[in-house]
Amino acid sequence: MPRRLYHNSVYDASRPVPSYWESEAPPCGEPHRPLARDAHCEVAIVGGGYTGLSAALHLARDHGIEARVLEAGDVGWGASGRNGGFCGLAATKLSIAALIDRFGLDEAKRFFASQREGIDFVAALAEEEGIEIERAGSGNYEVAHAPRALAGLAEHAETHQRNFGVPVRTLSRAAFAEEAHDGVEQFGGIHLGVGFAINPLRFCRGLADAAARHGAVVHPHSKVEQVERMENGRYRLTTNDGSLVADRLVLAMNGFHSEGLRPALDGRVMPVLSNILTTRPLSEDELAAQGWKTQTPICNSRNLLFYYRMLPDRRLLIGARGDLTGSPESSERMRVWLQRRAGEIFPAWKEVEATHFWRGLVCMSRKFSPSIGRLDEDPNIWFGYGYHANGVNTAPWAGRLLARLIAGRASLQDVPAVLAGQAPRFPLPAFRPLYLSAAFLWYRLADAWT
Repeated sequence: MPRRLYHNSVYDASRPVPSYWESEAPPCGEPHRPLARDAHCEVAIVGGGYTGLSAALHLARDHGIEARVLEAGDVGWGASGRNGGFCGLAATKLSIAALIDRFGLDEAKRFFASQREGIDFVAALAEEEGIEIERAGSGNYEVAHAPRALAGLAEHAETHQRNFGVPVRTLSRAAFAEEAHDGVEQFGGIHLGVGFAINPLRFCRGLADAAARHGAVVHPHSKVEQVERMENGRYRLTTNDGSLVADRLVLAMNGFHSEGLRPALDGRVMPVLSNILTTRPLSEDELAAQGWKTQTPICNSRNLLFYYRMLPDRRLLIGARGDLTGSPESSERMRVWLQRRAGEIFPAWKEVEATHFWRGLVCMSRKFSPSIGRLDEDPNIWFGYGYHANGVNTAPWAGRLLARLIAGRASLQDVPAVLAGQAPRFPLPAFRPLYLSAAFLWYRLADAWT
């Protein structure tokens, strides 16, 4: 039985996610069906999110390799279908100084080049495959939540531009209000001139349909219960209703990784609950009352940050980390808290009702950056995980890279060092919730100081 860190309800893939995206996005256009018999393929992929679906699409489309995707829930049930839709920089929690110190400037540049390539890749792939992603905004904003936070953001912007050529602008409070929004936690900010926002579930379902059109097979509601290595070197994946035998295996579960399937990957990820709320559509007068002028996605400068954006139909989407149990009771407390905090940050909308609230797991690690590669002890098992809440641009790119690696069209030397290899295990992995609790306490103290 896979081991879990949160309440069982967090992992219940039998229920659709009650998100705004789920209420709005059309269903898949292809007849994806659960695995209901014994089957075989060249590459089995566990996880029907951006990484797994992109890998399947590119294996089939670009390399003629037969791939099947096994997903525990609906297509896009995990983080790929329920995130905030921010496509921007960067999939790491390391500072630029830490990146350069650990990997060197050249490898840090390779990493940021891959990140910018990933952003462009999402737009190009959607256009190539006719996926309507509802692209919105231009670039990404980071806003100072307190006066003393602006200097740190300005330094952050300058290092992006100096080291990696990212177009950036630093904005005073008045300038930020002129082009973005006003509010009680707006004291200026920066604009990174790369990125945009999307409808994440539309993109994910579009990837599944594209993969199927090109010959891959996608099996929703096919939870993998066991993975075993057979005597002939192949792998048998047992699901609730069938089994799949494959020559090679890609594990792409990210924050929903089922510990116990492959011990070599256990204890390496820190799944963190993230919560999202959306309001009803706002009127033009309500937008004006808060000085809102943009559809570009925004994060604030808190350590325990808020991230938010205005959706195309004028709903405010706002998200935040929080909660250490995942229980239904804690979910309700988080909903109440997030709605209250949204009203405190944007006082003109204090009485605006919310229509949707949902949550899910983002994936952190001790490496503080993504992990892409294959197992040292079993080179026919590949992995991609740990996008640190920036998977919209990184995970589809990682899926394409994994397809190239499996097909022999790329080598492990093509993986930037920041992304290469496994994350180290957490000491005493069962205590990860305690580590997270300590981190949350430290971040709250740091945020209170600023």
